[in-house]
Amino acid sequence: MPGYIIAHYKVTDGEGIGKYAEAVMPILQAHGGEAVVVDGDSCVMEGDAPHQSVVVRFPSVEAAKGFYHSAEYQAVRHLRTDHSEDGSLVIVEGVEGPG
Repeated sequence: MPGYIIAHYKVTDGEGIGKYAEAVMPILQAHGGEAVVVDGDSCVMEGDAPHQSVVVRFPSVEAAKGFYHSAEYQAVRHLRTDHSEDGSLVIVEGVEGPG
């Protein structure tokens, strides 16, 4: 089953988040990750969510966890947390085929 990282946060420094995006993409790809949603102006229909939404698909939950816990990601993670607030990041298991 695929694994997904789903992140929501409020960007406080666009230039800083840009540096994070540049740094994180090669690490994502090395772990089999593919960004499927990167939306800087999410349309919140229910609840109170920050306006940045990101969804990354991995081959498995284990691959997503491997990415998150990798030394390479941990070295650049601060570029996201230093330039955003009110964030959340979860790893979830996806489904195969029609739902």
